[in-house]
Amino acid sequence: MGNEMEQVTVSSKIEQVSTLLQAKEELERKNVELEEAINAAKKADSARDIFLANMSHELRTPINTILGLNELIIRESQDEAIKEYALDIRQAGSVLLTLVSDILDFTKLEAGQMGLMEGIYDISSLLNDLINGISLQLRKKKLELELDIAKDIPYKLSGDEIHIRQVISNLLSNAVKYTEKGKITLHLGWKHVSEDEIALDIYVKDTGVGIQKSDLPKLFGVFQQMDSTVRGKKDRTGLGLAITNRLVTMMGGKLEVQSTYGKGSQFSFSIVQKVIDDKPLGDFEKQYNESLHSTENYNQKFIAPMGRILIVDDNAMNLAVAQGLLKQTRLQIDVAGSGEECLELIKRKTYHLICLDHMMPVMDGVETLHAIRALKDNPSASIPVIALTANAVAGAREFYLKEGFQDYLTKPIDADKFENMLIEYLPDNVVYLTKNQNMERNYEREAAEMALDIKESQLYIIGFNIRNGLKYMGGDKALYSKVLHDFHLILQEKEEALRNFLKKGDMPGYAIIVHSLKGNARNVGADGLADEAFELEKMSKAGRLEDVEVRSPILFNMMKNMRTSLKVYLDQEAEENGEMEETESKPQKQGNLRITDDDWKKALRELTERLDDFDGDSVNEKIEELKKYDRPESDKKMLRLCEKAVKDYAYDIALEVVNAVL
Repeated sequence: MGNEMEQVTVSSKIEQVSTLLQAKEELERKNVELEEAINAAKKADSARDIFLANMSHELRTPINTILGLNELIIRESQDEAIKEYALDIRQAGSVLLTLVSDILDFTKLEAGQMGLMEGIYDISSLLNDLINGISLQLRKKKLELELDIAKDIPYKLSGDEIHIRQVISNLLSNAVKYTEKGKITLHLGWKHVSEDEIALDIYVKDTGVGIQKSDLPKLFGVFQQMDSTVRGKKDRTGLGLAITNRLVTMMGGKLEVQSTYGKGSQFSFSIVQKVIDDKPLGDFEKQYNESLHSTENYNQKFIAPMGRILIVDDNAMNLAVAQGLLKQTRLQIDVAGSGEECLELIKRKTYHLICLDHMMPVMDGVETLHAIRALKDNPSASIPVIALTANAVAGAREFYLKEGFQDYLTKPIDADKFENMLIEYLPDNVVYLTKNQNMERNYEREAAEMALDIKESQLYIIGFNIRNGLKYMGGDKALYSKVLHDFHLILQEKEEALRNFLKKGDMPGYAIIVHSLKGNARNVGADGLADEAFELEKMSKAGRLEDVEVRSPILFNMMKNMRTSLKVYLDQEAEENGEMEETESKPQKQGNLRITDDDWKKALRELTERLDDFDGDSVNEKIEELKKYDRPESDKKMLRLCEKAVKDYAYDIALEVVNAVL
């Protein structure tokens, strides 16, 4: 009996073990199946991501070709109906290109390949770029932009500026897109969350079409259809807000929306940022507006023929503009194209003031300033240095003063502010304030007159806003014409440089060149080209190589077309001027007229009186008159030296040259 019981017990245990083994085998099999399923799902997700990324990348090439060729049609066609069709293609192509770019961004977010990019940034610079980015859209739709920016917000923070910029830019663009009249409001507030951190509170509000309550749950979904009766068929689906929502979440915030159907919407979010410098931003709106509007009442406020200044900028056109704006002041101006060249010049010559560009390759403005101050046996080591910057931003003054500059000036240069600054920082003994005040200049009228004189309408067709170009030249038509020639020469040079950097994938190098092109184009009034360059500058600074590759050919087409059209215009202008000069020069045979020595000295004394009055035009007129007389080689040499000195505004030297023979 006992043996039977033991056999039953053993048999039962064997069955239990067998059952456990079977269960274990089943569990292991299930685990294998589950792992295979997970791997298959991962592969499917990966395949989907790879497919979407590849498709979005491959689609860009034909879209880019279409848009590039379409730009040529818009600029070259004289048929208004064809232009209308081409403009429709441009709009549809831009929407398609945006959608393709959104697909790529979305796949990166889905795959977890898009992370935070922390860095130090300036609030004013961020706001400045955002506003510049939608200014053209606002002008086209005649919408008002209301800025509600906290004046006490710390101006320098640390965070993911690139994605903050992308989020706010998307919200602003959407607000403009769905608003036909009224205004867009950009609010930026803040509050402390810890000793060295703040929460940025941001909202974008519009007076547009609004969103139905039934559509609000779909708003941040992927390819969700919205109501088409109000918002229109052109953008019922997309990824823009879905990506914006994901980016805000990634930065630790939550994107919220409030909307009244038919009246407007408000999108808001709050994110935490680290404070780097708690100095307050100040009145950003006031400073931004001041930086945009050059004073219309430009008057020559002083002359300083004994004043010597050095202007340093890696952009030849900027140098020409600065020299042209100061032409009437009769300053002695030297220029340098780099920080290194600046250092070489100050070793050989003493200056009263230096104007120094900030963003230059190899050695930027701040590094150059520090090198100037540290240079041994430098007679200009302690003179005032003014920073030149292309960004009209608040908070910049504090930065430049901290680095050792005496002041800063924004580009495009405001002639009135430039002169005020020079009066303040040049030595009193070389500045002579003028008493006569010119009448207020009407740049629109001057541009219209210029159009009649040199067939200006051709430039409008090419793409130049002459009113702006003339304003940046201080109203100097001759200077504007000269700068147009310079602009034509550098277009091909900059296109080649951009193509080279793009081929190497060098985004920092590309950013420097396209930044320079933006300034060049803005100075001559080529606003469309400047806006396109600005978009590429933002992309290249963010390291978005693929986006730059897609958009660059559009810029290159614009540059090539503008270069070709501008050459035709300049050739026509040169031909007309050449014929005029030939006609005018025929009766002016020089060196054949006779004059007595007494009359010659009398004429020279008259010349010295004009030099004493610093009357450049009158002096040049008198020199041309004197060159007609048959005089010894020594007198001819004296006139050549005098003419050269006057050209350099060195009237004191010209006086010495003339007095030496009296």
